[in-house]
Amino acid sequence: MYSKGDERKYAGYLEGLVSIIVNTLLFIVKFYYGVTFNSIAVIADSIHTLSDSLTSVVVILGFWIGYKPADKEHPFGHGRAEPIAATVIGAMLIMVGIDFIQRSFNKLLSREGLIFSWILVIVLASSAIAKELLAIWAIRLGKKYNASSIIADAWHHRSDAIASALLAVAILFGAMLWWLDGVLGIIVSIMIIAVAVKLVIESGSELLGKAPTVEEIKELEKIVSEVSPQAKDLHHIHVHRYGVHTEVTLHIRLDPNMSLDKAHEIATEIEKRIRERLGWEATVHIEPSTEERK
Repeated sequence: MYSKGDERKYAGYLEGLVSIIVNTLLFIVKFYYGVTFNSIAVIADSIHTLSDSLTSVVVILGFWIGYKPADKEHPFGHGRAEPIAATVIGAMLIMVGIDFIQRSFNKLLSREGLIFSWILVIVLASSAIAKELLAIWAIRLGKKYNASSIIADAWHHRSDAIASALLAVAILFGAMLWWLDGVLGIIVSIMIIAVAVKLVIESGSELLGKAPTVEEIKELEKIVSEVSPQAKDLHHIHVHRYGVHTEVTLHIRLDPNMSLDKAHEIATEIEKRIRERLGWEATVHIEPSTEERK
């Protein structure tokens, strides 16, 4: 029987392993037909598919490191390895987008045409469908377990699916519309770069230390008020996320005439409720209420 943490870890391993297997099989098929029909474009597309396996390796490494237990040097665990992995994958995706733009411009400048072959169209279309299905599955898995590195890897799958689909379209209609592949390539490349930049910003924000959301603050205020209506002025809320482990510190004000035992009891109960409700490890700092002194 696996815990939720184990489920999440093995979901990351599963996505990475399935992606590596699918990418390797698609590479073999596309490379074979690319060589058979002497198509440099298809051979290049097969290499792009194989390179996607590198991002899946990054996902696996990110989850493996992220779930290592806390130690002396890392008392809160290694959970931030996951947003680091997502940042690396996002950066690689930006490079893919830039490469697509360069290739697309070169095709437009050289008025590059492709030799028509139904076999190549079917192989590339099948590859695009397989990679899009893989992307949809990975995005759902990433959202289910709130795993940014899996979602980033999913967008790598989608970029490969788009590349293969564009190449299939270019082979199918290239004779009539020689510019179609280049123009579509530029448009899609911009979209890929925009998504990648968003992934890098979100992952980087997590690493830098993102402020709690309005909803999280409201939930904390609700918990504090439930435990003790005497607790006032919830402030200095700091949330530190380490993958699945989250630490939160917060300050509250209590009646300065309250006994130390009672104040400690309230703080302990608030920490307990936060742990039960949000799954966060909390530290509550108590300050005397200035209003009560007056």
